[in-house]
Amino acid sequence: MIWACCNVAAFVVDMALNAKFGKGITNLSEAYDHVSMPAGPAFAIWGIIFAWEAVFLVAQFFESSGIQDLLPVLTPWFCVTQLMQGLWVPLFTKTDPARVGSGGDVWLWVSTVLLLATVPAFLQLVSKLAGLSAGSAAYWFSFGLTINAAWVLLAAGLTVNQAARAVGLEGMSLSFVALAVLSGTVCLELWITGFLGGDRFQSPKAFFPVATWALFWVFKSLSSFPEETSDHAKRLLPLYGSTFIIFYKWCALTLAIVFIVLEVVLCRRKTVEVYGL
Repeated sequence: MIWACCNVAAFVVDMALNAKFGKGITNLSEAYDHVSMPAGPAFAIWGIIFAWEAVFLVAQFFESSGIQDLLPVLTPWFCVTQLMQGLWVPLFTKTDPARVGSGGDVWLWVSTVLLLATVPAFLQLVSKLAGLSAGSAAYWFSFGLTINAAWVLLAAGLTVNQAARAVGLEGMSLSFVALAVLSGTVCLELWITGFLGGDRFQSPKAFFPVATWALFWVFKSLSSFPEETSDHAKRLLPLYGSTFIIFYKWCALTLAIVFIVLEVVLCRRKTVEVYGL
């Protein structure tokens, strides 16, 4: 019971920090705007994540869910990740947008380091869930945790691009960072899902769909280039140039489609493993 209560407490702290400080994120995201920033509707996924994690918090109190056996190893990482991502919000919202292009401030760099450190913590959480039987009640009750991990992985890429903006990079150097982050994210997605290296995480299903969701909204945010005259376009064009933005836009859409195909392959592989079909 103590493990379950700790999970609830950590989740409540995360929600409280988001509720108190989260409203300032939108304006700061515009100040640090970059080519990888998805359109606003992409962030509606947080509603799904938090709702699904609430389901997990209820399910963990019932032995029939099969989750209680995992709690001694799962709870420390759940609490750590909830507190880390919650703490990121007040740290990031303290950053000074006037320092964009001139090195940023200490709050930007502390929040960046924290978010990057949150990724391996979430991967530890995913590894603890790897033993759950695919399709079981416990697997689906805890699936929101995996979705959270998948989204934080992508958020880490966004914060690297924001840091590049803060330093003052533009043109070729800023474009290189965007491509490096995109390539690195693809490699991590393939590694986590078992397409590269060993399959230590047992091919979690959430990572490709979440990446597809994010990349689709990146494409949507850039879909009207080069004709677009929005504030978003006015911020990006001097930084990247229209040629790179158009190239990046189609890269995002192509990868979104590739990830859909890979998810189908992954589901087929899981079906064969579980049912022998």
